[in-house]
Amino acid sequence: MGSIPNNLLGAVGRIVVEEDTIVAAPVAGLMAAFGSDDPDVRLGDPLPPLWHGLFCTAKLPPSRLGADGLAKDEGLLPAASDFPNKLFGGARFDFRSSLRIGEKIRKESEVISFNLKEGRSGIFIVGLVQHRIYNDAGLAVIEENDTIFRPSSKETTDKFSRKEASSLPRATSTRVVAPDPVLMFRHSAVTYNSHRIHYDRDYAVEKGYPGLLVQGMLIARLMLNMLEANAPNFGVGSFSFRSDKPIYDNGHFTLGLTVGETFAEFWAADCRDLICMTARANKEGFATKVNFLS
Repeated sequence: MGSIPNNLLGAVGRIVVEEDTIVAAPVAGLMAAFGSDDPDVRLGDPLPPLWHGLFCTAKLPPSRLGADGLAKDEGLLPAASDFPNKLFGGARFDFRSSLRIGEKIRKESEVISFNLKEGRSGIFIVGLVQHRIYNDAGLAVIEENDTIFRPSSKETTDKFSRKEASSLPRATSTRVVAPDPVLMFRHSAVTYNSHRIHYDRDYAVEKGYPGLLVQGMLIARLMLNMLEANAPNFGVGSFSFRSDKPIYDNGHFTLGLTVGETFAEFWAADCRDLICMTARANKEGFATKVNFLS
């Protein structure tokens, strides 16, 4: 079945610390990208859930980037020559207190583990990273990310057909999203994500993809933006999502939302009506099904 490269195993336990200040400009920029006209962001305003990802991002010079726009070695997750293609598989979040515009924050990122898996498309590695975000009051957010490492031979197997699914799951609210290149570029810009498969169509086509890959975190943020619009007093205490299939920009995608008394469930379906991503939010004060490490 193969083995996990030694340089990945050697990174387990590695911790990288970054500090930043939550400023208004990127927050207003993402609000505008999501449709807000002349967003008014003020000092002391709470940061929407998941938007902490706009801060404490790695700012690397071109010499430290690979041909795909990703870091050759970002200081946290090393590159794996036999598994060069990295994709975001899912994430879990525990929101313990609000982050606010103007606050200074510190992010501790720790490599937790690597696991070798085998699926229908072959072997791959799942890397688990935990991020801990602190403000002056203490630990505010715990985030766990699953990063998928795939061999290069799998890069062009992401074929796309227009076969329709039978029907979409039921939902109390739905929203159709057109993932235009401007939205995807602006999201990549405010999050400092330079992975070319999200904004460089020539590169994506060259690598065998049927279109630009819509960022999983963009979909997740749109889900919570939809929850805020439909249930503004929900109060998210925890959130998790899993990406099972990619969504491309060669057609619309649909978000589904069902709000319960203490939870909200989401799904995202591509233009073929195939479910590609599922998510769940729990209200503040209610137990989450997610097991965090601290």
